[in-house]
Amino acid sequence: MKGKMKKLLSVMLAVIMATSVFAVSASAGWFDDLFGNGGDEFYEYGTAVIDGVCYTLDGETMTASVSYYEIDENGNCTVPSAVTIPETVSSDGKSYTVEAIEYYAFADCPTVKSVTIPASVDYIDDYAFTGASYLEAVIIPQTTEFEYFGVGVFEGTPVLGYLAEKSENGAVILGKNVLYAYVGADSVYTVPEEITIIADYCFFMSGAEEIILNDSISEIRAYTFASCRNLKEITIPDAVESIGEGAFSNCTSLEKVHLGDKLYTIGIRAFENTKVKELYLGDSISYTSGAFAGCNTLEKFVISEENGYYMDGDALCCHYDIEELWGEDIPEDLLEGLAFSFDSLDYYLITSENSTYTLPESISIIGDYAFYNCKQIKKVVLTQNTDIYTNAFANSGIETIDFSKIAVIADCAFRGCKNLKSADLSNIAGIFDSAFENCTALENVTFGNETYYIGSRAFANTALTSVEIDGEFCQVYEGAFADCPKLTKLSFLGVEYIDCYVASSCPKLERVYISADVTAIDENAFADNENTVFEIIKYSDGYDFVRDMGYEYEIVGQLSFFERVSRFFTNLYYSFFEWIFRW
Repeated sequence: MKGKMKKLLSVMLAVIMATSVFAVSASAGWFDDLFGNGGDEFYEYGTAVIDGVCYTLDGETMTASVSYYEIDENGNCTVPSAVTIPETVSSDGKSYTVEAIEYYAFADCPTVKSVTIPASVDYIDDYAFTGASYLEAVIIPQTTEFEYFGVGVFEGTPVLGYLAEKSENGAVILGKNVLYAYVGADSVYTVPEEITIIADYCFFMSGAEEIILNDSISEIRAYTFASCRNLKEITIPDAVESIGEGAFSNCTSLEKVHLGDKLYTIGIRAFENTKVKELYLGDSISYTSGAFAGCNTLEKFVISEENGYYMDGDALCCHYDIEELWGEDIPEDLLEGLAFSFDSLDYYLITSENSTYTLPESISIIGDYAFYNCKQIKKVVLTQNTDIYTNAFANSGIETIDFSKIAVIADCAFRGCKNLKSADLSNIAGIFDSAFENCTALENVTFGNETYYIGSRAFANTALTSVEIDGEFCQVYEGAFADCPKLTKLSFLGVEYIDCYVASSCPKLERVYISADVTAIDENAFADNENTVFEIIKYSDGYDFVRDMGYEYEIVGQLSFFERVSRFFTNLYYSFFEWIFRW
């Protein structure tokens, strides 16, 4: 009955095309009447262009920001090699103070070699100059006190060499308060008191053995201390509220870390490949999902009784309360449809000797990297419906888990689990990118009619021999079953879309069944499978695809007259709107 209703609706779509066109036209007119000219007058924004550099003008604050650069009609950049950003720009007799350089403002600019930034600019957004591969010099007044200096500002440029030459004792300082990089040779470095911002990658691969931070730092950014292989101990000041992704990763000598009491979040893989054995989590900590991935020596957490975390045997678990974390300022629309509280297992100690672990009854989430690389774990018992987050079990020794209690499997959740042999995914709606990739012992997988999404390389390089997908308008994405050396048969039943290279490089693939539900197939979906025979439904989209590609096929059924008419009008509908939007 469901299938017939779907086809009937397809015919009805053709009937309402004229109404849809009218609605689009009416909506556009209403928008213009309300805002006029795309809303420029409503928001009081204007623009000015000086030497190919475009400035956004704010009529309310009388300030300007560098927004982007101009390209001429031939595709050439109009920015000169030496750019001087003025303190003020004028337009229509009004003067605007230049205070900011916006996100990606000079990104990939092919002409700029030097830039002079006035003291009025105290805000440089993320990736402002990234990819400007000829940028060799940046001049910033020493009096500038930055309110914000973004991440990746000069990523992909050679400017560090110029800045290093101007540095004192190896410290590259921009303005008064930004420590951009440390390239010195001293074994002990003390961050100056006036520094309030330390750039990402600042100490990357530094040979310093000790780095002393001041009390003005509020954030440790991503990879700030990564690969400082001589660093043995560090104290994070109480003022620091967050530690970014990979901040201390590959600090292979780091044994002692003293975390401040105001710290509330630690980024993914922050302490990967260190020698840290014990960590203190203070009163304010509220988020550590994925933070301890790759901490192969971590044995113990010392946890404040006030921080909401608790220990349950070998696992670090957290109770999240949305209202408590956000406080009184939580937006009402955010609360709609959200669980007000939930419990997450953030990390399972890799040093545990237990091979079986039963989750506490309150746990509904296994967080990012929770069991990552945990070879000793063989069985995890779920006590309620549970979401599995990114890399939760990746490279672990897991053999047994009740998939019937799992709703969604995130990216790389079981990637590289070489002991996992079967997975009944009948109740799982979404199986995301690389979820089971490189599970080389995985022989059997069962899908159900709830499955709507199978991500890129979700089952690539597994031991699957036969797969049948009977979901609900399911989308199967790039390389989902690629590089499976034992795969002989694929059946796409309740599948709507088949992406490129879905079953490429499967040397034993003999048969592929494509049902009439399939409405779109990428031309490279079955690349490198020249000996495959396709089983198809005559007059279906799969039928057209196989014939157009010149593949060998067998007809195992055909569409009825009603179904063919429905398909004709559906294709007409979408072709019409594709033409409208192109026009």
